[in-house]
Amino acid sequence: MASGSAKFHVVVSGNNSVIPFTQQFDLDEAITMPENPQSRQQEVTRLVSDMPTVSYATGSCSVCMESFWQSEEAARQVPCGHVYHHNCITDWLLNGDSNSCPLCRHEISG
Repeated sequence: MASGSAKFHVVVSGNNSVIPFTQQFDLDEAITMPENPQSRQQEVTRLVSDMPTVSYATGSCSVCMESFWQSEEAARQVPCGHVYHHNCITDWLLNGDSNSCPLCRHEISG
């Protein structure tokens, strides 16, 4: 069983039978979950909107692998200089475990 995981049995009131509780609860995951998902969304939206827009990006986005010139989506430059589609870096920051560049792991902070 993973570190921080626990296995529980549930006693049903009234008939004293023990029913195995098959779902696992990972305490480590629960501790690291953001307290308010809406505030996390607002924080990431603010971070990405504060990033410089790159009008003529070359190459491709390393998150989705799509070429910048084939996409009409705005490109954003993170503090380390790497460039990503607006939606790609937003999704990366929302779904990742930290605020870091997908390529070099440089911290992205506001």
